Amino acid sequence: MRDRGYIALSFVLASLVAGCATAPVQKQPGPKEYYNKALDELKGGSIFGADYEQARGTLNQIIDNYPYSAYAPLAQLRIGDSYYREGRYLESAEAYEHFVKMYPNDDNISYAVFMEGKSFLNNQKTWLIGSIPYDIDQTGIYNALDEFRYIADNYPSSKYAPEAKKYAQKCEYTLGRYDMYVADFYIHHGYYEAAIGRLREVYNKYPGRGLGDRALHELAGIYRRIGAQGEYRRTVELLKEAYPRSGHNK
Repeated sequence: MRDRGYIALSFVLASLVAGCATAPVQKQPGPKEYYNKALDELKGGSIFGADYEQARGTLNQIIDNYPYSAYAPLAQLRIGDSYYREGRYLESAEAYEHFVKMYPNDDNISYAVFMEGKSFLNNQKTWLIGSIPYDIDQTGIYNALDEFRYIADNYPSSKYAPEAKKYAQKCEYTLGRYDMYVADFYIHHGYYEAAIGRLREVYNKYPGRGLGDRALHELAGIYRRIGAQGEYRRTVELLKEAYPRSGHNK
């Protein structure tokens, strides 16, 4: 009886081993497979277009499961790109910023900073229609300017540097016009000291943006109006020296 039991038990064990040996083993996708899958999801092969949420889920699989692979920083960049393409600009700015903090020595830093700047600009909705109402908050323009200046200062040889410089100039002009708008408001309501502060800021910060001469003109007008003859004369002389073609008359 013992022999029969032993034989039966051996048969069962052999069957289990054989079953385990023949059962298919599912291979876990690697970071490259996840990355390519996410790219396909971002391209969008269906009538519904790109599946951004699905793509971000796939990219996060790389970040969570393969944080030290070469695909982890690429996955974080593509997450930023997905938000940007979807028009969720604050979230794309946050994703690019996260990339910069996580991978400060990565070769794609200049791209991430550049796209973060563009995200801030595009989130400033009025930038898209080409006409900036100056009675709204300009924080997005300030943030964008910081990013574009960062590229110019720290990555001057980057392929994104020339375009970043152009964007920085546009931001400076926009912010200068905003300060002029505020100064005009102060002048209109008789707040001359506040207007003087704004106009000086325009001249000092944006002298080469086509606004410096206008700021000095308005400063001279205020000084003349309030009887500050010494400041008036100094401003006129500065205007003649800095902008000889401005045509200001005493």
